[in-house]
Amino acid sequence: MFEFNSAVMGFGSSRWLTEILNSWDAIVVHVADSNRLQQECELLALRISMTVRGPINLGQYKSCMLASLRSLLPKDWDSTYEVAWNWLWDNVERLILRDLEKPPAWEKQLQILMDSFSPDQMYKIRATIYDRFFQAAPTGQEYFKQSDTRLHFIQEKVLLTTTWRTKDPWQIADDISALGLRHVGYGIPTHFFGPFVSACVEVIGEHADNKVAVEGFRWSLGLISNLLVRTITEGSTIVMKAVNSNSARQLKRAISCASRGARSQWLLNIEVGTHAISPLFWSIESGSLEAARAIIEDLLIIRADRERYYYGARDLFLRHQDIMQRLCREAPSLLPTLLDGLVWRSTRASGGQRRANYYVEHLIVNAKGEHADALRELCMTKDPKIMTHPVVVTVSDTMWTGVVQKQFLFARIWFILSLAIFMLVQAFLPKIPWLSQVWIIRVIIFAGRILVYLNTMCRLFFFHAKGFIKAYRTGAWKRKFCCLPMPLYLKEPVAGCNFLMMLLMLCMCAQEPMFYCIGQPDAEFPTMDCPEVADTRRRYSMFGMLAMALHWTLMVDLSVFSTGLSAFVLVCGQVLSEIGRFLVALIFLLLTFGSAIAVLEHGYFEMRDIPHAATALFAITVVLYEDDYRSLLFEPALLTAVLLYVLASSILLMNLLIAQLNNSYVFIYQDMVGFARLERAKNIVETLKTFPMYKWKLFVESLKFDQPLEFNEGDVGVGGGIQVEEPGSAYVVLALEQLGSA
Repeated sequence: MFEFNSAVMGFGSSRWLTEILNSWDAIVVHVADSNRLQQECELLALRISMTVRGPINLGQYKSCMLASLRSLLPKDWDSTYEVAWNWLWDNVERLILRDLEKPPAWEKQLQILMDSFSPDQMYKIRATIYDRFFQAAPTGQEYFKQSDTRLHFIQEKVLLTTTWRTKDPWQIADDISALGLRHVGYGIPTHFFGPFVSACVEVIGEHADNKVAVEGFRWSLGLISNLLVRTITEGSTIVMKAVNSNSARQLKRAISCASRGARSQWLLNIEVGTHAISPLFWSIESGSLEAARAIIEDLLIIRADRERYYYGARDLFLRHQDIMQRLCREAPSLLPTLLDGLVWRSTRASGGQRRANYYVEHLIVNAKGEHADALRELCMTKDPKIMTHPVVVTVSDTMWTGVVQKQFLFARIWFILSLAIFMLVQAFLPKIPWLSQVWIIRVIIFAGRILVYLNTMCRLFFFHAKGFIKAYRTGAWKRKFCCLPMPLYLKEPVAGCNFLMMLLMLCMCAQEPMFYCIGQPDAEFPTMDCPEVADTRRRYSMFGMLAMALHWTLMVDLSVFSTGLSAFVLVCGQVLSEIGRFLVALIFLLLTFGSAIAVLEHGYFEMRDIPHAATALFAITVVLYEDDYRSLLFEPALLTAVLLYVLASSILLMNLLIAQLNNSYVFIYQDMVGFARLERAKNIVETLKTFPMYKWKLFVESLKFDQPLEFNEGDVGVGGGIQVEEPGSAYVVLALEQLGSA
C-alpha cells in the first residue's frame, strides 16, 4: 500500500523512501528504548546519505505512510493514533535530520585522514591505542592474547571500518551483527568497549589536525561500538554463557528454563538482527566439547506432554544439514553421542524380542530429497568402531538391501561373465587335444576371445581413458611410477588392478596367435597352430596366466555381499605386511649365507656359486630340497654354515612369523567386522553416485519416513525412523535411560 501511494503521489523514484520503509519496523518496535531508537535513526541517516546525494523532503514519507495507515485501518484509526503517529515521526525526523548531512563529509575527511598516515605512523598509532586501552582496562589483556601481528591486524580492521566504505548500506549493520555474534562466542564483556573507543579517539585526535575527521571518527566508532554492545547483549543468553564456560552442568541448568517446544530453538539458533549463531556449532568450533555433548544429549531426548511428543532430531538436522560432516571432521568423539540419541528402545521385552526405533531419516535422505552425505563422511573417518554402531549398521544395511545390492551385482555381472568366457577359451577348451581339432570348437574359442577383448579390454580402456582425461583437467596427478605422472585415482587397489588388467589384455591382443594365423595358406582359420606363432605363443601364455590370476583376484571384490567373508579377506590383506617383512629378512639371510658359502672352498656342486647356493638354501627352507645332510659330512665348514642358516631361517624366522601373524590376527580381529562394514559403506557411496534419482525417490517412499512409529503398543510416537525387533538380551535398557521417552 505504501509503495502504491508513493507512486500515486509522484514519489516513486525516491530511493530513500524504501530505506525508511525497510527500517521502520525496527524503529516502531523499539520506540520505548531511547538509546535503541537513536541507534536506528543514526543507521537510517547513514543509509540515506549513502543512497541519495542532495536534499530530501522527509515529509513525503509522512504523507505516504499516513495515507496508507488510514486506508488499511479505517475503523480503528482515530485522533489518538494520529497524535501518537505525529509524535513518533517528529522525533524520528529530528534524529534523522541531525545527522543526515554529516556522514558524506565525515567519510571524505576520514578517508583523507587515513590515507595521510604513513605505514610507520599507522603502526605507532595502533601500538599507542593498545597501550592506552590496557592502561584504562588492565583486565582487557586477558582477551588479547594473540600475537603482535594479529593485534595490529585487528586494529587495522577497526580503523578501516570507520570509513564505511561499502556499496550496500544494509551490509554495514549485517557485518557488525555478525562480528558481534562472534564476540558473543568469545565471551567478551561489553564494559571493555567504552575504554577501547576512548583510547582510539584520543590517539587519533593527537595525530590529526582535521577536526571534522576526528568528529566523524568519534561518531562512526561510537555507532559501531553501540551496535556491537547491543548485539552482544541480545545474544549473550544463558546457554551461550554455559557454552563459553564449557560446563555441561551449567548448560543443563540453563536449558531447564526452556519449555519442551522451545529447547531446540535455545540450543540451535540465537538470532540478533539478520544474523544468527548456533550454540552447538560454536561449542564445536571453540572446542567446548563437554557443552556440545550436553547439547546433543538434550536435543535427542524424547519428551512428551498430553498432546504430542517433542524430539529434536528433525530440528537438529534441518538447522545443521552438515552436522555429520562437522562432527566427523572436527569432533569425532561426539559421533557416538549423536548416534546413541537416534535410537529408542523399549524397556519391555515380549517373547524374547525388544522393540527399537532407529530415527535415521536424515542419515539416509537430505532436505532436498537426495541421498545424504552421512555415510560418505563416516567412511572418511576410517574408524571401524563407529561403523559397527547399531545406527550406522541400520543405515548401511537398509541402503545396501534396498538400493545398492542389485545395482552392485548388475555392475559386476559382465565382469563375472567375462571371467567365465575367459576361462572357457583359455584354460578349458584349448587344453583338450581332441576338442581343439574340431573346427566349430576353434570358432567358439576365437569368438570367445574376441568377446573378452571387446567386453573387458575395451571397457577398461574407455574407463581409464576417461579417468586420465579427468585427472589431467583437474590436476589430480602424482609422480609415482618410474618418475612418470600417474592419476591419483590409481592409488585405489581396485582401480590399480583394473589398469594392470587393461595393460595385460592389450598385450594379449597384440600377441594373439589366432590373429597371426589369419590368411596363412597352410592353416585352416581359425587356428593358432601355424609357423608364424612359434615365438609369440609363449609370450601370449605368460600374459594370459597373469591376466587370469588378476581376473580372479578382482573377484575378491564380491566378498562384500557377506560381512563375514569380507572380514576374512580384510584380515588376510592386513597380515600380508607381516609376510612381507618375513620375506625381506629371508632374502637377507639367503644373500648373506649364499655369498659366504660361495666364497668357501668346497666340493659340493649344488652350492658352487651365489645363485645356486641361495636357491639350495631356499629349497631347504621350504622343505623341497632332495639331497640329504649326510652328503655334507665330508665338508664340515659347509655343513656348519647350512646348519646355522637352518637355525636362523626355519627355527627363528618361521616361529617369529607365526608369532607375528597370531598377534596381528588377534589385534585385527577386534575390528575386522568394522573394516568389512567400512568397505561395504564405500561401495554404497560409490554406487549411489550413478544411481538414478527416480529409483532413489521410490526407495525413500518405501521407507515411509512420514509415518509415525509406535513406542509401546498403542503409543504412537514420532516419525522419521525404522522400527525393528531386537533380541531382548542384546542391550541393557534401564528405566532411568528412558527418561523423557515413551
